[in-house]
Amino acid sequence: KDSVKWTLDFHLLNHPLDCPICDQAGECGLQEFYMAYGKYDPEMGVPKVKKHKVVSLGDKVMLDSERCILCSRCVRFTDEVTKTSELGIFERGNHSEVGTFENRPLNNKYSVNVVDICPVGALTSKDFRFKQRAWYLKDFESICTGCSTGCRIKISHNQNGLFRVKPVFDEEVNGHWMCDEGRDIYKQVTLESRLRHAQITR
Repeated sequence: KDSVKWTLDFHLLNHPLDCPICDQAGECGLQEFYMAYGKYDPEMGVPKVKKHKVVSLGDKVMLDSERCILCSRCVRFTDEVTKTSELGIFERGNHSEVGTFENRPLNNKYSVNVVDICPVGALTSKDFRFKQRAWYLKDFESICTGCSTGCRIKISHNQNGLFRVKPVFDEEVNGHWMCDEGRDIYKQVTLESRLRHAQITR
């Protein structure tokens, strides 16, 4: 427990404790570890390093660098899975930040998967950002109807409607991932102009 506590201490050197307003609250591994092993007064006598906030990485993904713990999952995803390599880690030491290369925004067809694999709230989906809290949502599994692939998915909803679609691991169909287009299928269900009753037209 002492080892975990000191590891957390290093992770939280520059990490903001803004859990009440963080989009990842309720689904954050770092938050869970802090509540289980942390809850102590910080011993650092120097102020936190301020980094960039609300950085648009592309059409669908937003970055809050202060929350990033530099795990490099997102960078590896664009290198090894999509093989588009838009992301990298820039600067050195505690000034290091994830970012995109010049004139190469994160706009590949699988870009929102980096939000799923981010262990903290550093990467957020522009579509879901600040719409709902995780603990107000319930999940049910379904199949994506966006194309013939039939990815296995998880849809988050409550009494106010559907709010997001995330992939569920299926080794034979979609693996761990799904395309950005498939994540928008819930919007068809919540359209105000959706036909809800049978009609006869003459």
